[in-house]
Amino acid sequence: MRRAAGLTLSAVAARAGVSPAYVSQVESGTANPTVRTLSQIADALGVTPAELLGGTPPGAAVSTPAPGFPPRFAPAPLLARTDGHHGIWDLTAPGAHRIGARLLHADLGDHDHPTAHSGEEFVLVLAGSCRVSVAGTVRLLRPADSCHFAATDEHHFTDASDDLLMLVVLTEE
Repeated sequence: MRRAAGLTLSAVAARAGVSPAYVSQVESGTANPTVRTLSQIADALGVTPAELLGGTPPGAAVSTPAPGFPPRFAPAPLLARTDGHHGIWDLTAPGAHRIGARLLHADLGDHDHPTAHSGEEFVLVLAGSCRVSVAGTVRLLRPADSCHFAATDEHHFTDASDDLLMLVVLTEE
C-alpha cells in the first residue's frame, strides 16, 4: 500500500510516529506491531487497519458468493482423470466454477508450453521437481516449494521429473 501510494518508508514513519526501520520490519513481517501501531501506520497511509490487513474498505462492494454446489469427497486415485492425460486428476467439486484443483503426477497438461488465462494459480510441489517460468522469471521447484501468480502472466512448466507430484489450484475471476 505504501508503494502504491508513492510514499517512502520515511514519510510513512514520520506520519505514524515510528522509525523507518520499524515500518520496513512491519512490511517484511519481521516485526510484531501492536494494534495501536498498526492503526497509526494505517492512518499514515490513509486506510483503515482492516484494509491494511487485507480487508475490504468500508462501503466497498462485497463479492457475491459462488452458487452452492455439493461437496466432493473421494480419495484422489479414484477421481476422474482429465481427458487426454495419464496423470492429472480433477479434484474440483461438480458444479464449482470459481476455483479448480488438480493433482498432477508427471504430466504437465496444457501448461508444458507458454500459456496465460484469467484468474490466479497456486502450485505446491509434493514430490519430484520441475521448472516454472512466470513472466520471464524461472525457478526450480522441489518438494514443499510453491508458487502463486496471476494466471494472466505468461507461464509454463518444464523439466518435470518422473516422480513429479503437484497440487494446482486455479481461480477464475
